[in-house]
Parts: sequence; structure tokens; C-alpha cells
Amino acid sequence: MTPHILSFSVALDYGPLTRTSRGVFAQLNVRADATATWDIDARIDSASTYCVFGRQWAEMLGLDWEAGDLLKISTAAGTFPARLHEVTLSLLDWEWTAWVAFAEWDTTPPSPARDVLGLTGFFDHFLVAIDDMAETVYLEPRL
Repeated sequence: MTPHILSFSVALDYGPLTRTSRGVFAQLNVRADATATWDIDARIDSASTYCVFGRQWAEMLGLDWEAGDLLKISTAAGTFPARLHEVTLSLLDWEWTAWVAFAEWDTTPPSPARDVLGLTGFFDHFLVAIDDMAETVYLEPRL
């Protein structure tokens, strides 16, 4: 087996975001247009196929939830409908456009356990390494 050496341009301390719920979190900005923008604390979840946010975020961003492409998401706890919408995501100095799912349920008050960064929309844009003992996530944008 050939060893790989990975390098990361950013080490992000997620400790302050984990005080109320165990997990790996990042705060990112979600924007649907130049005026509608919100900061969301989301769980980094490599088991989630999509980035998924509660329906209220779509409404707060001025998106017509019903106009998004219908998607059925399956989890260990069951299935739920969601709608795909294209948004702009920002994390630190990086900004990218991605299709994210807005779930039928809302997360009011915000619940980082349900707002997640998944394979489509996050992991396809970043190489990610996690040092959970140090509460640090390492990120390198994919080119």
C-alpha cells in the first residue's frame, strides 16, 4: 500500500459549536440571492447524501419550497420528503454554489442535529479530515 500525504489549508475549531450537542459542526452562510442570507450551524455528516436544512431556511431565504425538485430522503429513523434548491454556500473565505435539500420539517428553533452538510454540496467541494479529540476539522477545497 502506498501512503498518501494530505495537506490542508485550514484547521477549523468546532469545539464552541459542540457544547449543546455531540458532533462535528461548522457555521456557514447560505444565500439564495444578494439580499436573503442566513448563518446556519450545521453538522458535518459524511453519511448524508445531501446537504439538508429545515424547511424554514428555504422560507427565510425567500425560496418557494414547493418549486424545488421533490426528493425522498431515507434515514435510519425513516423517510421524509425534501425539495432541492440551488443556493450559494460560504464557509470562511470559500464560496460555492450547490444543490441542497430543504426538508419538509422545520428546525425551529434551529437544530444542528437536523441541519447537515453531506456528500452532495459539501464533501464534493472539500477534502475533509476530522480530529475529534482536538475538536478540529481540516479542510482543503477540491479543484
